[in-house]
Amino acid sequence: MLERIKGFLHRNPVRVTAWVSATVALLLTVLAPDLPVEPVVVFVLSSLGLGEYAQRVENKKTVEALYLDTVDDEVL
Repeated sequence: MLERIKGFLHRNPVRVTAWVSATVALLLTVLAPDLPVEPVVVFVLSSLGLGEYAQRVENKKTVEALYLDTVDDEVL
């Protein structure tokens, strides 16, 4: 089970970062109940959405790099 978690963390670092930041924001509302909830909800949703988008962009770049032809020595 630990190996599966490590694999997920290694393959999805941006998603994990988004989830961590969203969790911290939600915990902040528990520790400081006088904070307005609306900005926290906006932050959590935008954090998760942007994290997902960024991870998909990174995955696409990785797949494209894997399938590119090798670079000629002349270019280097």
